[in-house]
Amino acid sequence: MLRAVSRVVPQMVRSAAANAPNMVVRPAAISLVRTMMEGVAKGKKLNQFQKSKLKRKFDLYDIDDDGFVEREDYDNYIAKIKEAYDLKDGDPLLRAFEMEFDAHWQKMLKFMDENKDGQLSIDEWLDYYPSITSTSKAKTPENLPTFLLTLADAFFALMDTKKDGFIDAEEYSEFWTKFDKRAPVDIATAKEHLAHLTKNGKYGMDLAHFREVYADYTWSKDPDSFGRYAYGPLDIAGDSGSDSDSD
Repeated sequence: MLRAVSRVVPQMVRSAAANAPNMVVRPAAISLVRTMMEGVAKGKKLNQFQKSKLKRKFDLYDIDDDGFVEREDYDNYIAKIKEAYDLKDGDPLLRAFEMEFDAHWQKMLKFMDENKDGQLSIDEWLDYYPSITSTSKAKTPENLPTFLLTLADAFFALMDTKKDGFIDAEEYSEFWTKFDKRAPVDIATAKEHLAHLTKNGKYGMDLAHFREVYADYTWSKDPDSFGRYAYGPLDIAGDSGSDSDSD
């Protein structure tokens, strides 16, 4: 279990494990405000691959499978993290997730909930998220929206249960099987996914490459891109063509 994590500084999220001392620390509360100001791409056309990636993320947050993401889903997500990794109340890593998820939810609700019903539909989700992917800057990890980079670091810390600074097939399989029982990942599938994510072993799945994977998942339009499995299994329905003009 991950216990060697640094303390949480008020107004900031520090999801650092002992084996990953270079994890980012940036103000969580302004993360989505910066994002919304950087890219106003609402309504831009997405190809099927991009829609499938966003739907995958939506489904992961929609814990109760009712077709909407609500505050209760965020709370249940935290509870799932707590249970899956035996984190105790007050644990710095758990507190980091709680703070970031709260900031994330408040901003998502503010900018995505068009009909002000206190819940997010898949249509609102797809309409909002292109604003995150639109940027005039290089599509590299350091230019990811803060909440995505922070969550990537925290998920790496959770996934790396062996605390050796790398994610292997066993850890990948365990993580996604715990977090999405609807689509468990066996070891054979985990090896296939990691081969894709690491470009057939060209890169080790350390924190630096894990961030690259998240950046690629966020911005790529290509279904064969190396970051395809950043959020576990991904099914792409229909034609994934290149009919997108989003950034």
